[in-house]
Amino acid sequence: MARISATKNPTTREAWTFVLISFALSRLLFLGAGVLATSYLPPADPAGDPLEPPGFLSYWAHWDGAWYSQIAVEGYGEMAAPASTAFFPLYPMLVRLGTVWGGGPVLWGVLISLVATPFALFFLYRIAERLHDTRAARAATLALAFFPTAFFLNAVYSEALFLALATGAVWAALVRRNLLLAGVFGALAAATRNLGVILVLPLFLEWLRHRREFGPSALAGIALVPAGFLAYAGFLWARFGDPLVSARQQEEHWGRELANPFATLREACQAARDGTKYLLDPGTLFLSPSATPTLEASNALNLAVLALFLILLVIGLFVLPRGLSLYALVVVLLPLLTPAPSLPLMSLPRLLLGAFPIFLVLGYLLSRSRPALVLYLLLSTGTGVALTVLFTTWRWVA
Repeated sequence: MARISATKNPTTREAWTFVLISFALSRLLFLGAGVLATSYLPPADPAGDPLEPPGFLSYWAHWDGAWYSQIAVEGYGEMAAPASTAFFPLYPMLVRLGTVWGGGPVLWGVLISLVATPFALFFLYRIAERLHDTRAARAATLALAFFPTAFFLNAVYSEALFLALATGAVWAALVRRNLLLAGVFGALAAATRNLGVILVLPLFLEWLRHRREFGPSALAGIALVPAGFLAYAGFLWARFGDPLVSARQQEEHWGRELANPFATLREACQAARDGTKYLLDPGTLFLSPSATPTLEASNALNLAVLALFLILLVIGLFVLPRGLSLYALVVVLLPLLTPAPSLPLMSLPRLLLGAFPIFLVLGYLLSRSRPALVLYLLLSTGTGVALTVLFTTWRWVA
């Protein structure tokens, strides 16, 4: 089990300085790649998906971003319901609030993601610093900020907000030692994505390890975590007569249903083999007017990311508290348990951004070798730029 570091931490100012520099450099990289891609490459045809909203930065609202933008404008109305209920409400609610001050949903969606991202990086930094040391904290921050799918942290997606709230919940428990604050963060995370309820696991296990310090009353804070999910379920019950309509839409609209994870792995390996041919044909991958080549190629990316995260999960058993390892395991296993019919591990490289303890493990490992950190950043930024180019030109990534 990981040992919490007893060394003196650097000041908050020093931590924020490193976080903000990492944030600025990584966002400039991804935002710049998006501008160049949309300026010089032809877009693909996203047949069948909601149209992106018009206006400045609209290329950051592709795919699910179009759903979030539509919900922010119309709510869970008749046009998109009940399929739109698969997207939890806190992020589009904040986007809608922003539009009251002027500007469209895309502008506010990007702004909210950009505001949330440095908080996510700061909380991750502090957690890593608490568990290990400053070098590991800096490496973990860089590992997340420049991860190949970290461009979603400035898109009209809920990833940045969820990551800020999830890391905030663990930061409040491990660093601030405040389970009431952790429960508030957890409840908000559960109103952002259904994965938020899993935060009960690391919070409860942290209380269990230090129950004399926290006391029995701290359990009330942990009990707040499901409140965000339950509030949304209550709204769905009142609006649609079914509190679980959101979960049902994952099966009815996207085809996700419970499956044998080993069967999912076999299908994912086969799909990855079939999609590898497109990785060797960049002309088709980046210039085809169809999104099909990138849909097929994404299977190889999905499997590679899954393999990386599974390896880091095993290492995490030795360098993380049990609660964080358990949380990460559940987040990683869910895509295996609920595959999509045509893309077995659909969206996995994006969804696994929520498995933030993996970046604590990665930071711990990379902090032990400067050449390894440099190599990671080179490979990660190169892959991230390529994926950003694909995403912003309506080609599928995750």
